[in-house]
Amino acid sequence: MTISSFARATGLSPKALRLYAESGLLRPAHVDPTSGYRHYRPGQVLRARRIGLLRRAGMPLARIGAVLGPAEPEPSTEPEPSTGPAAPAEAVTALMEWWREQESVVAERRGLVDYLRSSLLEEAAPEHEVTARSVPDRLVATSTAHVTQADLVPTMGRLRDHLRSHLDGSGATRGVEWWVIYHGAVTPDDDGPIEVCVPYGGFASPGREVALRVERSHRESFTPLPAAGCRYPHILHAFDAVERWTAERGTAVGPPREVYPVEWDDRPGAGPVVEIVQPFEPDAGP
Repeated sequence: MTISSFARATGLSPKALRLYAESGLLRPAHVDPTSGYRHYRPGQVLRARRIGLLRRAGMPLARIGAVLGPAEPEPSTEPEPSTGPAAPAEAVTALMEWWREQESVVAERRGLVDYLRSSLLEEAAPEHEVTARSVPDRLVATSTAHVTQADLVPTMGRLRDHLRSHLDGSGATRGVEWWVIYHGAVTPDDDGPIEVCVPYGGFASPGREVALRVERSHRESFTPLPAAGCRYPHILHAFDAVERWTAERGTAVGPPREVYPVEWDDRPGAGPVVEIVQPFEPDAGP
């Protein structure tokens, strides 16, 4: 089949077919060495249609190969047998894994729209109990990274585990508590930076991606959250509540942070696993 007839049979444009050929998803069965004309087999029509449908669903080219199977052989001057498709069960598994990711993205965007709608209408925000406490001087091992929103959680975990491993190797003592300080905005377009901190006792030395410093004593406002309240953008309401409470009683000192005082537990009724925290200077009394 010529590229024109193949395009009619599949409902795809020659431009799209060239793109799929360049990406390795749907290479022509035969390329004329003189004219460069491309020819396809009728057996490739179903694969082409499936590629088109997956693209209409929004799947990136790089993910389609995981659903439909490996890329076809490089085109040559001689016809070549088609690469077999992925097994149906494997194809469905890959398809549904991608779709769960899309549903998660849509749910997050829905939450952001709801958050913005409430903000624009100045509606009452969810209640969060905010209190204050005093924190003494502490030794902390820290690691800093520039990271956008998509990689925030994996990077936080990686740096935390690296700091813990370094402290354990140094013979220092530590608990499960750790926190992340937002020195800059973390969004799809802004990359922080963030600083992950693990407090410790005893002796430790700096290392690769590990700095040591003293976290000076201070007052801080905070509100605790269970795992269910940590999902984005629900967590934004907690940051807003802490910011409002702090502004009414003093002046923020430094950037906000998330403190993880216990190991993560997302079971129903497990209790708070994170605290939204803002160091601050209280207003002077009368």
